[in-house]
Amino acid sequence: MNSKQLFLREIHSIIKEYAEVGEQLKQPDKELSWEEFNLTENEISALSAQKFTDESISAIEKIVRDNIMGAFHSAFCLLDGVSDPASENEEDVWVGLKLEEKQDDEDEEFLHDELYSSYWDWHDLNTNRNDGQR
Repeated sequence: MNSKQLFLREIHSIIKEYAEVGEQLKQPDKELSWEEFNLTENEISALSAQKFTDESISAIEKIVRDNIMGAFHSAFCLLDGVSDPASENEEDVWVGLKLEEKQDDEDEEFLHDELYSSYWDWHDLNTNRNDGQR
């Protein structure tokens, strides 16, 4: 099997795994995997007050799975160059990015590491945009 198909199949396994939130809804933890998204006491109380059934959990997990799939699709559209990211400079031309199989001797930054650090750049940019619209 080629690397692209292997990658895409693994993405579907990841989507399925991360959409399975039933136990988290029934027994929410205050601390999540990333501190920025920790739940407040009010959020935990609100979730604890819900009477989740197997059917409601199934529906929620389908919605989450669909949203995660949409997020990956949008990200892949950016990579493919068929959609454009928001840019502060309107003259920038987006042509997409190319992902290639890694070579053992490459020394590069990893996307999985940059995802979390780039959050703060995105957060600050969007906070400033939203403040200007009020």
